[in-house]
Amino acid sequence: KNNSWVRPHPGPFVWDLIEPKEDEYFWNDVDEYVHYSQKHNQNIIATIWPYATWDQKSCKRKKSKSPFGKHFPRYLSKPCSMEKYYKFVSLMVERYNGDGVEDMPGLTKPIIYWEIMNEPEFKMFFRGKEKDFIEIFIETSKIIKNKQEESKILMAGAAGMFPESKKFWSSALPKIHNYLDIANIHHITGPDGSCDKEMWVDEFSALLKQNNINKPIWVTEAMTGKCKVIESYINAFLYGAEVIIDVGIHAPG
Repeated sequence: KNNSWVRPHPGPFVWDLIEPKEDEYFWNDVDEYVHYSQKHNQNIIATIWPYATWDQKSCKRKKSKSPFGKHFPRYLSKPCSMEKYYKFVSLMVERYNGDGVEDMPGLTKPIIYWEIMNEPEFKMFFRGKEKDFIEIFIETSKIIKNKQEESKILMAGAAGMFPESKKFWSSALPKIHNYLDIANIHHITGPDGSCDKEMWVDEFSALLKQNNINKPIWVTEAMTGKCKVIESYINAFLYGAEVIIDVGIHAPG
């Protein structure tokens, strides 16, 4: 739709899809997405996925089940070569930052919002340790800010405020908060439609306050399940959400 926010998921900003072989870059799919979005005056939130099969095989990382089927890597660990990953991030941000240097041909609307990874507390999306995530996040954020001062960094969306998520983010957030601009929470309902009437924003906001972190809160994946739609949105906004992005009826659950 015209003039909307879009968060492609998993989206085309995947290391493996852009650099399927070392030093061989395939930008066509990303360029096509960006061209379409700028034609329709959309604001892209680009999720960066730090996985490339050729890189992960180089140090014999363990294969896991792809969370998105055959069009996504089955190796979800920390990159074997962080330097090669950093090179990829630098080239990607340079291509879409709109500074007139090595930009995508025809770029008129740069990507400003970059989300680094997704729900890292779940092995479904990341097979590394907390310290690995922290290293990836901080260094990726530094590269983006160096290439694009006006960029906005979203933390990897927290998978709700379940006990395992609270434990992970209580530890990780104080270590990365200086490298993010926007705090990010998800509310995906289960198959039974179970839901939280504030979309977890009340508990997430409390977690931020406990750690003296003052950041805008976005809900980048929102489902309402059995909860009342308008009431859920109002509650989430009242507890501090600035932006809520509905994931649509075809989301998991």
